Amino acid sequence: MSESKTVSRPAAKTYRANEVVSCVDEGEDGAMLYNPDKDDTVLLNPSGRVIWALLAAPRTLEEITGHLVAVYPGVTREQARQDAEQFIQSLTPDFVVPSPDEP
Repeated sequence: MSESKTVSRPAAKTYRANEVVSCVDEGEDGAMLYNPDKDDTVLLNPSGRVIWALLAAPRTLEEITGHLVAVYPGVTREQARQDAEQFIQSLTPDFVVPSPDEP
């Protein structure tokens, strides 16, 4: 009798919007984020606004990348991933937080 082993891979890291951050939609110009805990403001361009809207729920980098490719047909998957990574890195941890709350 053979014994089957299930190898579990760690779940992909997800990211979400920090719950204390407020977002003011600036229409075609993008959006403005405000973190009252840090008294800090960040301006987002329109594509940053698209990513921010996705982060209302935890999303993986791959999910964000796929959405950007779907919304912006002229963008390659590689460029979309680079843009998503840069967005996440620039806003972590004050505006975007890893889920679950990881360091």
